Amino acid sequence: MRAILCSFVLVMLLSGDAAQSTKRAKVALYNGGPQHTGVYDTKPLMELKGLKWKFETEGDVTSPPLVHDGIVYFGDWEGYAYAVDVEGGKEKWRFMAGKAVPGPPTIYREHAYFGSREGYFYALDLETGKVKWRFETDGVKLEKDGSVCFPPLIKDGIAYFTSHDKHLYAVDIVSSELKYKYEAENGMCCSPSMMDETLFISDWNGNVYAMDIETGQKKWRFKAGKKIYHAPAISDGVAYCCSYDHFAYAIDAATGKEVWKFEADDKISADPAVYDGMVYFNTSNSHLFALDAKTGKRIWDVKKDGKVWAKPAISGGVVYFGSGDCHLYALDAKTGVEKWRFEADDMVCNPTVYDGMVFFGSGKSLYALE
Repeated sequence: MRAILCSFVLVMLLSGDAAQSTKRAKVALYNGGPQHTGVYDTKPLMELKGLKWKFETEGDVTSPPLVHDGIVYFGDWEGYAYAVDVEGGKEKWRFMAGKAVPGPPTIYREHAYFGSREGYFYALDLETGKVKWRFETDGVKLEKDGSVCFPPLIKDGIAYFTSHDKHLYAVDIVSSELKYKYEAENGMCCSPSMMDETLFISDWNGNVYAMDIETGQKKWRFKAGKKIYHAPAISDGVAYCCSYDHFAYAIDAATGKEVWKFEADDKISADPAVYDGMVYFNTSNSHLFALDAKTGKRIWDVKKDGKVWAKPAISGGVVYFGSGDCHLYALDAKTGVEKWRFEADDMVCNPTVYDGMVFFGSGKSLYALE
């Protein structure tokens, strides 16, 4: 069951919003920024000293941690969102969202924006964790599943997020008013990725959609064989995504045409990471693949034990890979050669790299390594 929970994945990078120029207006996004490459422009952890601290939670932590201004933000499956000090692992605040919080927030100015499986989308005060406002999805209104599992993309004052109720929502972050919504073929559990003025989302029917960010109109749709949990990673005009049909896909981001596909040995629920001409993803049986980004040919692979659904994180030429065998591995990005490993108490979910440290969830704990 915990392995399935890890399918709700992935991690963060401080990146300047194109429409803003001041430090105050910067956005903290998980997953390496709006293109979801999984690459962190920060000091990597090249040599492991050991555990810096471990923070105990109420529920399992499969949420990718997000770090901003010395605080790490994440959620758990008991329904809590947490803010914890990076240096000492001390709790700053926690917020009870009613049901599971599978993902971290997106941070913009003084607020943290995130959703929960109760079907609400929240804006919390960054200092206190108090609610500024909450937005009710159609799923809640209709007494159905309106879960909002992963954080929004925020651009020009609008939060874009998806729900199990099949909708992409665009909501004003000041007024909490709906700008538009788009109904997909099936439920969605992804944080939108972006290239230029195009949003990318995916649904459980195996569709990838390219959407005009301003109007919410569909530009194209690509169909895979089975469900796709997360929006694609975007790099050099190509959208890379993975499916339960065992395939990783490269799609032309402008046209929606398939460039290549690669068949792995098991289902893949997380989106891939993309770095220096290579694409990285791990299957549900802890098998990490590294492919050539242009051709889709396998360069190397590493097989571990146990079931897990998670995305690797990359920093400074190192791939950080969480496995079902309860280990976090640090591998050379070019060769796959192991640099170090760390053993946790449970399967390792969705690492994040920040200033020479690595953060990840395992069981009912958030770990900080140095």
